[in-house]
Parts: sequence; structure tokens; C-alpha cells
Amino acid sequence: MNLPPGPIEPNAADARGPSAEGPTLRDYANARTSGPSRPSPERRAPSRPSPDRPSPDRTAPERSDSTAAAIPHWRTWWTLSRFGQADLAVTLSAVAATLLGLIAIFDAGYVRSLARDQSLIPPEMRSQLTWLVPSCLAYLVARLVPIAAFRRAAIGLFAFSIVSLFLVEIFGESQNEAKRWIAVGGQKIQPSEFAKVALILYVAQMLAWKPTAPESRPARTFNDWIHEHIVPFIRRVGPFVPAFFAMMLVERGSDLGTAGVLLAITLVMFLTARIRLKSWLIGGTAVLLVVGILVMAQPYRMERIRHHQARWSVDNVNDIGYQTTQSERGMADGGLLGVGVGNGHVKHIIPATTNDFVMATIAEETGLLGASIVILILGVLAVRLALLLRAAGNPFARYVIAGVSAWVAVQACVNIMMANGTLPAIGIPLPFVSSGGSSLVALWAALGLAQSAALTAVAKRPVAEERIETRDHRRWDGRAHLPGA
Repeated sequence: MNLPPGPIEPNAADARGPSAEGPTLRDYANARTSGPSRPSPERRAPSRPSPDRPSPDRTAPERSDSTAAAIPHWRTWWTLSRFGQADLAVTLSAVAATLLGLIAIFDAGYVRSLARDQSLIPPEMRSQLTWLVPSCLAYLVARLVPIAAFRRAAIGLFAFSIVSLFLVEIFGESQNEAKRWIAVGGQKIQPSEFAKVALILYVAQMLAWKPTAPESRPARTFNDWIHEHIVPFIRRVGPFVPAFFAMMLVERGSDLGTAGVLLAITLVMFLTARIRLKSWLIGGTAVLLVVGILVMAQPYRMERIRHHQARWSVDNVNDIGYQTTQSERGMADGGLLGVGVGNGHVKHIIPATTNDFVMATIAEETGLLGASIVILILGVLAVRLALLLRAAGNPFARYVIAGVSAWVAVQACVNIMMANGTLPAIGIPLPFVSSGGSSLVALWAALGLAQSAALTAVAKRPVAEERIETRDHRRWDGRAHLPGA
């Protein structure tokens, strides 16, 4: 059957649509002469917008519940807008602890100040007030500078801290058989406190950079075993050797307590990095051996540990255990509500009332209630910093927050346990509360770093939302895909 060229005009039957029996011969002829089928108008790719034709509607799809749940709850009343969205729980806890510290320093030190130079304001409080301005500046700088800038400067800052610890060995001043301070412009600076900030940045950088462990394969020769196990282990562990070298420099200044805090901070950061169990066993054994050697290397350390359990004996209560026993007695005399502010007895008899044993005066004069308030403030600060780990946008930021949180928590716990007699006196101040300008500046700088690190994810979120709103909804083959179609 010969068909005429060109499309075949439909008849009346074709106008009514295809029959139930399927397509007819005339339908195939029309399809052959009219060319390939084209997409329907509603599936046609949108062309570029012209002045007389509006652009297609590209309304962003509604955010799902899972995306909304990923945004931390602290973006609401926990934060301040545009002051970098500072975390209010962290900032207010630190401010409260600092103000309570000023009150405690004045109360614990004014008696000796009156007896020494007839001044009502103790010199420790004047020094603490002087260091408040540098502390605020350090917080603002660390808070407003992007955390990526501190990551680039981490190695340089840590090297500078190593040099400062060396300077303590050469030009440092000794006090109570401890060499920890450098006199600069009439003020004593303790470089080991700033070394904590530099150590956190350095260890975070090394953990974020650490190479992945290769797959373990059976070694055919001894040379293969060296290259497949020993060399990768040295590459992973080698960058952390300077961190332990800094701890040794701090220990050489008869400051084993601060060196122990540095070690605890590093271990918590390692825990956040999910180190393998084998590495924990090897590293933990090495750390225990080194700590044991350092303790036994100094006779007074072994003597302090040995006599601590018998500190209430007649031979020790007024000798090596004097500070600890008097602190315990004062805390016990405080009871539930205390003996009253200004009526304490401990501040008259023990030497370190404004720094290491400031908690003894607080507990004696305000009782268990006042001591619990201080502990609660520091606990809220440490726990809130730990919760900010969820908001970190990269591993480096997460390790920085973990290090700062461990610093506050470990140092507070050690100081309180030292004041109530659980641990021997090792010279660890109470964060934000004890007197010490270097400690105050370093802690506020660390809080600024933690908040800057926590906002890495928040800074990226508006960009992601903008991409959702401006995304071109196309298929892989270039054809348009309208949301909801």
C-alpha cells in the first residue's frame, strides 16, 4: 500500500482520539513524517529570562525536619547576634566566676594586707584588677579572629612558648622553691599558663593533620616490617614529641602540677581524636613510666606523697601537712551556711589563701552552699564547653574546644580535691577564682578560642542555605526538574 507524502490529515475518527484497539496505521505514518517526539511544554528546559518574559519560579524547597534538627539549640537565646554570636552560657559563667574570684581574693587577703602595709585592698586584688583589662582584650582578639588564622599560627605560637619556658630557666625568679615566673615591667608573668593555650593549638593542629594508619599486611622481611609498622608509627607520634618536651620544661621549674595539667589536656584531646586501643596501651604505659620517674627523681615529692596519708599525725600536722590539714579544718567548720563572710580563721594562718587554697576560705565563710555555687558555675562552664563540640565545623575546631573544656574541668577538680585533702598540695589554682594575672589572661584567651572554634559551623550555614535557594533544579541530562513535579 502506497501512502502519499507528507503528514496525513486526521479524519473524524482520529479526532476522537486513539481507539481502544491501539494505534492505527495512520498514527504510525504521522509519527514517521513529523520527526522525533519533543518534550511536553511542562517538561521543556527553561530558557534564559528576557526583559519581556519573567524568570521561572525557583522557590527553594522547605527545609526538612532533619536539617532543622541539625542546627544547635544554642542559636536561639544562648547567643548574641553579630557580636560573633557569643555563647552566653560560657561568657556569663566565666564572668560570674571572675567576679566571685575578686570578692574571694579581697576577703582572703585583706587581713594580711592590713597587718603588713596598713592597706585594706590586698596587693593580690590590685594585681588581679590590673590584669582584667588584658584579659578582656585577649578574649576579644581570640573571639573575633577566625579560628583558621590561629590554626596557621599554631606552630609559631607553640615555638614561642617553648622559647619563653627556656627563658624561665635562665632569667626566672624563684618562690617557694619553684622557678615559674619572669619579671616584666614590674609584673610577674608565668609562661607556663600561656603554654597551655599554645599547647592546645599545637596538639589540635597535629591531630587534625595526622596521617592515617596504613592497612596492616604480613611483613615478608624485617625491612618490610620496619617500613610498614615502625616508620608510620614514628610519623604519627613524632609531631607530638615537642608537646611532651614542653611538659618536661615546665616540670624542671619544680611545677609538676602544671605539667600534669598539660598532660591531662593532651590526653583528653587524644580521646576526642579516637586514638586506637593499641596506641592507648603503648602511650599510657610510657606516660606512667615517665611520671613515676619524675616523681621519684625529687625526694620532696615522694616525701609529700608518703606523708599525705598520715598528715593528721602529731609529727606531720604542724609540718608537711600543715596547709592541707588547716584547709580541711576550715572547710569542716563552715558547715552548711558558713561562719559568715569575714569571720573565717583559715585566712589568718595558711600562706596561700588567695590562690591555691582560696576554696578553703570560701567554704569556711559561706559553707557548703557557697562552695556549691562556685563549683556549679565552673561545672556549667566546663559542661557547656564540652557541648559546643557538636557545633565545631572541622576536626581542628573540635580538638580546640575539647582542650579548653579539659583545662577548666581538670584544673578545677584538682584544686578542690587539693583543698579538701583528697590530694596533696601541688600548687594548682582554681580557674577564674584564684589570684594570678597570667592564669586569668590565658583562661579568657582560651574561652575566646573555644567560642571562635564553635562558630565555624554557624558561619558556614548561611552559605549552605543560600545555595539551596539559588540551586538550578535540573536533571542529569539537562532537562528541567521542577520541585514537587
